[in-house]
Amino acid sequence: MHILKKLIAVLLILVLVNVGFIWYGQASFDATVKTLGKAFAENNETIPTARTSPPALIASALRKSGVDTHPYRTLVLQFEGKYRSKPSSKWMPMHALALLRPTPDMLWGIRLENNPVVTFNALETYHAGRASMEMLLFGIIPTGKREGEAFARSELARVLAYGLYNPALLACGCIGYRAIDDRRIEATIRDGNLTASVIFSADDAGDIVEVFSRDRLRPVKGGLEPAGWRMRIRSYATIDGLRIPKEVEESWIVDGNELSYSRGHVTSARRL
Repeated sequence: MHILKKLIAVLLILVLVNVGFIWYGQASFDATVKTLGKAFAENNETIPTARTSPPALIASALRKSGVDTHPYRTLVLQFEGKYRSKPSSKWMPMHALALLRPTPDMLWGIRLENNPVVTFNALETYHAGRASMEMLLFGIIPTGKREGEAFARSELARVLAYGLYNPALLACGCIGYRAIDDRRIEATIRDGNLTASVIFSADDAGDIVEVFSRDRLRPVKGGLEPAGWRMRIRSYATIDGLRIPKEVEESWIVDGNELSYSRGHVTSARRL
């Protein structure tokens, strides 16, 4: 009985230490995201004034978004959803914070809950042709990092695709458009010597409901590999004056198969 009590006491101590460690790690990660987010929001003097005259489909999206009457210099978005690394993996609850600007810039802070004890965090940035993603166990233990020109191009394609959340970007002179047909537009964004493209597709009502790109890199064991990427917009909502996607699903296209890896919805949006 005495030994059992000792074992229970030791287990309780281990649990408390682990909980404290997780709390400290998450608090540290949240503080880092907050600090970077503050700098991101304040460093907005370089937003260009040059604007392009987009084709009808994009012009309609801009008009519906309300960005002309609800401008911003930084947009803060919060997401909830679920994520899995591969089709055979279980879905993990996902929480994300994104900061976007009317320029090719983004900052993401992401938390994945593998179980009530183990959490994974990622800090993802793109700016001036450079991209980085740092992965952290419990928010403080480095488990991997992605960077380099190929990764930057993949992230630039993501910046462009998320122009649906960041409508002011779609009017930037850094983007060129080419009509494929009445419902599809190819958009190409240039940031210095780096370019990336996506295809926006609309439904009968003229709402963009799908984005596709061949410029993304898919995480695989041992690194990254080129893969088709698709984002489906399931619904729109008006939040803080902007009409933006509410629910989306993202997938990799591999050998003709669509592998869903992320499903999420916006919980808040704030213009700064």
